[in-house]
Amino acid sequence: MFLLTIVILLSNCQNHKLPVPTITPIKSSLTPITSSTKTLTPTNLPTKIPILIPTLTPQPEPTFQQPEGCLEPSKDYTLVYINGMLINQRTYDMLVQAQELYGGEIDLTGYHLTQGSYSNEVSASFGTHSGGGAVDLSVIQYGTYQVLYDDIEPLVHALRTAGFAAWLRGFDELYPGSPIHIHAIAIGDRDLSSAAYEQLNGVFGYFRGFNGLPQPEGVAPIPDEYGGPILCKWMIEQGYTDLREAIP
Repeated sequence: MFLLTIVILLSNCQNHKLPVPTITPIKSSLTPITSSTKTLTPTNLPTKIPILIPTLTPQPEPTFQQPEGCLEPSKDYTLVYINGMLINQRTYDMLVQAQELYGGEIDLTGYHLTQGSYSNEVSASFGTHSGGGAVDLSVIQYGTYQVLYDDIEPLVHALRTAGFAAWLRGFDELYPGSPIHIHAIAIGDRDLSSAAYEQLNGVFGYFRGFNGLPQPEGVAPIPDEYGGPILCKWMIEQGYTDLREAIP
C-alpha cells in the first residue's frame, strides 16, 4: 500500500512541470574604457652652454732693469786731494767709474776737476760745495780755449750712470763771467750739505726732472735738458726715486 502511494505521487509530479524563469540580459550603460599608450616624443630642450671659468695665471712681478754701468759706490769717506781739490774717496771712486763709462779726453780725476767739496770759496755755489760729494768739471779742452761740446752730453750721461746728479752750467749762467762747466752732486753721500741735497730732491731738484738751480719765488723750476734722472738699484734701496710725477 505504501509503495502504491509513492507511485501515484511520482506520476502526478511528472504531469505538473515548474515554470522556467526567463533571464533578460541587462544592458550596461557603462562605456568601456579603452586605454591608449601615448608615445612620448622628445621636445626641443635648450642646449646647455658650458660655463668657462678662466684660469688665472699668476704674473711675475716686474723686475727693475737698471741701466748698464750702474755700480754701487764704496762707503769710504777718507778725504783725498785730487788736482789740489779736496773730495772724499767715495766721490773719487765715482769719478773713476764715470771716466770709464765716458771714455773721452776730459780728465775727471785730473786737470778738469776745477772745484771740490768741503769748501765755501765760491759763493755762487750757494752752499752746495760746503759738504761732501760736490764737484765742478771743466769741459774746455786741455791747453786750449776750445769747448768740447760733443763730449758734454755723453759725459753727463756717464756721470749720472755712475751715481751723480749732473748738469751743464753755461757761460754766464751763474753770474756774469762764470765759466762753462759741469756741476755734479754725488747721490747718497752722507756728507752732502743741505743745499746739495735740495738739488737732488728739492722742488727744483734732479729727481723731479729739473736742473737743480733754485729760482725766485713765483718762477717755475727749469726743466732738465738731459732727459731726467737715471736710477740704479742701489739708489732705490737708499730711498731715492723718480719724483717727476709727484707734487712738490
